[in-house]
Amino acid sequence: RVQNLDSLVRQADRKTPVVNIKGDVLFNSWQDIFNGSFFAQQPRIYSFSGKNIVTDLNWPQKYVWHGALANGERDVDRYCEGWESEGRESVGMASSLESGKLLGQEPHSCFHRFAVLCIEVSSTTHNRRRRRIEPLLSPSEYAELADALARGYFP
Repeated sequence: RVQNLDSLVRQADRKTPVVNIKGDVLFNSWQDIFNGSFFAQQPRIYSFSGKNIVTDLNWPQKYVWHGALANGERDVDRYCEGWESEGRESVGMASSLESGKLLGQEPHSCFHRFAVLCIEVSSTTHNRRRRRIEPLLSPSEYAELADALARGYFP
C-alpha cells in the first residue's frame, strides 16, 4: 500500500537517527528529512547486491524516487500512478543523491530507472508485553510421557 513518508515512523521515534543497512548515519533524525536538512555525510545507499549506488557505475543516474512533497506528504499527482507506471507521460517526484537532500522536488518521467529506498522502522520503545509461556508439562509429566513413548505406548 502507498503511504505518506511522514507517517511511516511513530511520533515517539522521530528523533531517532536514520541509518543505512551498515549503520552509517544518513540523517541525525527522521524529522531532519522533512525540515530540508542535508544528509549527515556523503550518502551511502546500498543496493540489494550490497553495492553503494552513489559510486556504482551500474547506477548511472544517482536519483531516488520518493513521490512526496517536501513535508513528506504524498504528492498525489506525482508518484507514477501509485508506482505502477513506467510511462513517459506519467510523472513522479525524485531527488538527486548528489543534491544532499532526500526530498528534493524534481519531477521526472516514470520511465527513469531510479532507486527506490526500502525503509525498516524499528521502534526505540517497546510497549508490548511478552506473553508468559508456561511449560506445557511438568517435569514428572514429561518423564512419564518419555517413558511411555520409549515403551511404545502412546497415551
